[in-house]
Amino acid sequence: MSRLQQNGYAQYSARNSLQYPKGWFMTLIGKLLYKLYGLNAPFCNLLYHEVIRKIIVKLEGGGKGMYSGTLRRIMKDYYDVEIGAYSRGYCFEPGCAERFTKIGRYCSVAPNVHIITINHPMDFKSMHEFAWHPDESDTDLREWSPIDIGNDVWIGRDVIILPKCMHIGDGAVIGAGAVVTRDVPPFAIVVGNPARVVRYRFEPEVIAQLVQEKWWEHDLEELLPDIEEFRKPYAGVCSFKGELTN
Repeated sequence: MSRLQQNGYAQYSARNSLQYPKGWFMTLIGKLLYKLYGLNAPFCNLLYHEVIRKIIVKLEGGGKGMYSGTLRRIMKDYYDVEIGAYSRGYCFEPGCAERFTKIGRYCSVAPNVHIITINHPMDFKSMHEFAWHPDESDTDLREWSPIDIGNDVWIGRDVIILPKCMHIGDGAVIGAGAVVTRDVPPFAIVVGNPARVVRYRFEPEVIAQLVQEKWWEHDLEELLPDIEEFRKPYAGVCSFKGELTN
């Protein structure tokens, strides 16, 4: 029995995440922690929220948030950040991604990544927040730039993704320290400031095959029988025999 079975998770979307653990007790604990996280009280500081997140990760399978449904709900409802199933890492830290960020399935996010979805208005008389930011003024003139990050994307340490980047393709690699200012194609490897494509992970025909196969739409348990295919250099041979879940 896998950790997913042991924790009683069920997939509720082909794109996005996992449910609460089954069983009345674990369901109650998950809902309680979710509510506690959203309290607006003087003691609800950064440390308070960090402790709750660590408890949730411990109770819901570990893996740096990989298996946690409650954590995904917190990120979506409290931060407007959607994180797909089995993605893991720093993406569950508040401040990593700003509002209207969508992260696909099976992504890996290293520490100190910053995904920015809003700019200062450079065409205003002043760029200072006193005129346009709701924290400092009586109006909200912010213009958000949503970003959609694909599946099986690896984002390295200290990466900065700026608002002009609105899409990162499936299977892409963002090298450590890169500053991403434009969209990234599927399976591209980008590095530098500004980030540029240095190569692709596979030949074009192999990329086309993987994009068509969409292995990341499968539940983890469906992939385990073919786990050896994921533990060696990929030769582009499609041998996966599983069926997609609805």
